[in-house]
Amino acid sequence: MTAGTGSQADGEALVEVRDAHVDYGHGAKAVHALRGATLDVRPGECVALVGPNGSGKSTTLRLVLGLVRPRSGSVRVLGGAAGRRAARASTGFVPEEARRFGRLTGRETVDLFARLQGVGPRPARRQRVAAMLEAVGLEASALDRAVGGYSRGMARRLALAAAAVSEPRLLVLDEPTSGLDPHGVDDVLRVVAAHVARGGGVLVSTHERVTVEQGCQRVVALAEGRVALEGSPAELLAGDTSASLGPLFRRALGMTP
Repeated sequence: MTAGTGSQADGEALVEVRDAHVDYGHGAKAVHALRGATLDVRPGECVALVGPNGSGKSTTLRLVLGLVRPRSGSVRVLGGAAGRRAARASTGFVPEEARRFGRLTGRETVDLFARLQGVGPRPARRQRVAAMLEAVGLEASALDRAVGGYSRGMARRLALAAAAVSEPRLLVLDEPTSGLDPHGVDDVLRVVAAHVARGGGVLVSTHERVTVEQGCQRVVALAEGRVALEGSPAELLAGDTSASLGPLFRRALGMTP
């Protein structure tokens, strides 16, 4: 199925990107990162953003977060302009390389994000923090250790807990399962599934086939800044027995799988 028409799911879109063009630089040296991309994320769905390196995935995430603006086209997030205060307050973001507040413990880190997002009162906030730390699978022995000593996989789990602790309407995840063992991947996908079941939306950039197949309802494949393919995982991966997304990337680029 070719894309560019947006989702057919019910409900007002949490994310609406329409014919977005994003350039970096000017004149002959300008890099055209997005060339008319269109996509939606609706309540109760996880949308996988896939494609080879340089296809525009990171720029699309930055666009949704309000970190860059389109040269032309439009972006609406949670009913208004991307990057406005109300949108930021209702969006949880996990970057590919999560920043660590080295002197804080894991529990203190997630509690900090909960307080910043107004989760409370204090007893309820503590319960929510504890539940989120358990959901992402951080071991009890790690919760009161400084996060500066966490492994990359532990830091990924912590970042997801911090992003989701306030139950935002939208989660934006950049390679959330990168560096995780299979058990960690399962924990992340359970958190995503719970968020979707509550009616939230998720936009996830990933290279991992398991994330697409087991965690997402819809796939948007980018190639050279354009939406090349869109559909359900079953539609786009039908008959593909590869363990990776490589064949899908090649199809998006118009190459023979």
